[in-house]
Amino acid sequence: MISQSDPASEALDFSAPSGQPAAAPRWRLLVWGAAVLAVIAIAAMLVPALTISAKKSQLNEQVAERLQITAAGQAGVISTWLQGTRRLAVPVVESELLRLFTAEMELAGGDMSRMVAPPSDDSAGLGVPLVEQLPFIERILSDFAANADFLSAYVVGRKGESFVTSSAAPPFSNPQRDLALDSIARGQTVYGSARSMSAGLVMDLAVPIYPVQVEPGRGQPVASLVLVAPLTAGLSEFLAVDPLASPGTRRVLVQLSDGGLQRIEPGAANAVAPVAIANFDLAAGEIPFARRASLGGLGPVYSAGAMVSGPTWWVLEEVQVAVAERPLSSYTAAAAAIATLVVIAVAIAFGAFWWRLASLHDRALAEQYRVLANRIQTQKQLLDSINGTIQEFIGLKAPDGTYRYANPAFARAVSRQPAALVGLDDAAIFGQGTAKRLAISDRRVLSSHESVTSDEEVYLDGERRYLQISKAPFLDSSGETSGIVSVTRDVTELVEQRHKKERAIQQMVTALVRAIELRDPYLAGHSRRVAEFSLAVGKQLGCNEEELATLELAANLSQIGKLAIRKELLTKPTRLTAEEIAEMESHISHAIDVLQGIDFELPVVETISQMHERLDGEGYPNRLSGDAISLTGRILGACDVFCARLEPRSYRSGLAPEAVLDILAHNLARYDPRVVEALKQVVATVSGEKLIAGISGS
Repeated sequence: MISQSDPASEALDFSAPSGQPAAAPRWRLLVWGAAVLAVIAIAAMLVPALTISAKKSQLNEQVAERLQITAAGQAGVISTWLQGTRRLAVPVVESELLRLFTAEMELAGGDMSRMVAPPSDDSAGLGVPLVEQLPFIERILSDFAANADFLSAYVVGRKGESFVTSSAAPPFSNPQRDLALDSIARGQTVYGSARSMSAGLVMDLAVPIYPVQVEPGRGQPVASLVLVAPLTAGLSEFLAVDPLASPGTRRVLVQLSDGGLQRIEPGAANAVAPVAIANFDLAAGEIPFARRASLGGLGPVYSAGAMVSGPTWWVLEEVQVAVAERPLSSYTAAAAAIATLVVIAVAIAFGAFWWRLASLHDRALAEQYRVLANRIQTQKQLLDSINGTIQEFIGLKAPDGTYRYANPAFARAVSRQPAALVGLDDAAIFGQGTAKRLAISDRRVLSSHESVTSDEEVYLDGERRYLQISKAPFLDSSGETSGIVSVTRDVTELVEQRHKKERAIQQMVTALVRAIELRDPYLAGHSRRVAEFSLAVGKQLGCNEEELATLELAANLSQIGKLAIRKELLTKPTRLTAEEIAEMESHISHAIDVLQGIDFELPVVETISQMHERLDGEGYPNRLSGDAISLTGRILGACDVFCARLEPRSYRSGLAPEAVLDILAHNLARYDPRVVEALKQVVATVSGEKLIAGISGS
């Protein structure tokens, strides 16, 4: 225990004052008493307000994460559904009959008169009996539309003319023509905006048709198949709120059309209606978490959105502010009640003090001070009751590291009584290892006289907990630091949720790597080896934890784009032609398309996109050079080349490590010299030799 003569002990002493105070003028005593009571009243109101504010911030973070995850998941479901709708058209647009027909129409220049005119000796037509094919093509198109539940279908040429339509199809519109021309120009499926028809809510989509002599996806399309797909039933199911979800939640679908936002509501009288969304970044295409007016008629809501892949749609998840903040209401009510009682008590104490001061003589003045001291002690008890309702751990330490005060939440966390903690230090409470770490932040507070926040992992009753500890200097009346105030939040749930997310990402990465290896046997183990070498080189270069995590994820996912490359090209036993090399190099673009929607919270996609860039600007896909290529991109690129040259391929055998390192060393204009030197050092280690031995063994 610290002696009473110790200034720090006096500053931290919460006991009631004793003894006979010296007489003083009445007005001075009145000012002194009013000031003390005012400070107590302000503290009684400020402490609950601060804790309520912290609780609300934590609740908002949880609501934001839940809404964003739900919106992203539902956007993915709708994207998958739309892709399934598009795939229904694949057998038709890839059928040789339709491709031959559209190619002949292209040769005819889209001239309907040349299509229907019979061939003759003096005719300038092509002599192709397209007129005989037209009814059969119409019948095929009509049967396909009916069987696939499309409302209508149109075959459109390069000039925007509709060659063939399904039976009972409404007239071909200008927006549909623009959609078809956009699909032909881009060589890919294009989705139109949702719109209302008598049949309900529909959407146009245009799928390119390639001539029979050209492989789909390569070359120039000759026509486009425009389909009118019904949306009401599917979207009604997707937008329905889960019955098990809490009341006050709503899911809204929004689209961008003609430069403005529109709400899509299947089954409503006005199924497509213009809306405005606050804080919507149209340029970035993002709907961040914010408090805004509800689009679903719920009043003030918290909402967040995620973009649907394909059409310019966003899924917006909403929850009423009152529902989201309901867990805060009881906490706020208790804090408000306590603050009110404190204010009332302060007012009563002040009135009693003034009355006693005005009515009693000088001899009773000493007694009056003792009454005041007792009332101050009462206010302390009230403040202690407030601390008893606070979930954060609050402690007050002397400069020697021993605790002078701990609130009930702190005591419960360490399975002790609050009084039992007084006089103990961190080593006695948490153990030597944790105490050494906590002492570092204590020294920073005492030396800098500023607040310090740190994250710690401790064991309480044998259970691992994650704590966020904020420390601030405790100042005495002279302004000198006489102790340390610590406020600790248990953030175990948030940390464990983050860990679950990281594990989910790792499991996804493992599954994707396995899918790549099953598709191309020559890539078996390649991603893992590139990851191991990249991590070793990164550590050799002193990369931080974030860069190392980026390297590991990027290396494991570096070959994901090859899922979109033809298998016969991946396993071709001879060297690739120039055209095949260009197609193979497109795997980077495919990888970016697959991964750019995943929130890794790390520059994983950027690193993968730069792994084939070179310092001299002769890489791909963006021909970056010099410092425009990140360090992680340079490391991944060099390690990928190193592992690829070591591994055998169908058309060549693997090279020796020394030969590959020699190739890299003679191309320092393309590869970072620091990375190459670090790779040499890694290869020379025992762990590097084991990795190379694993390649030889496989």
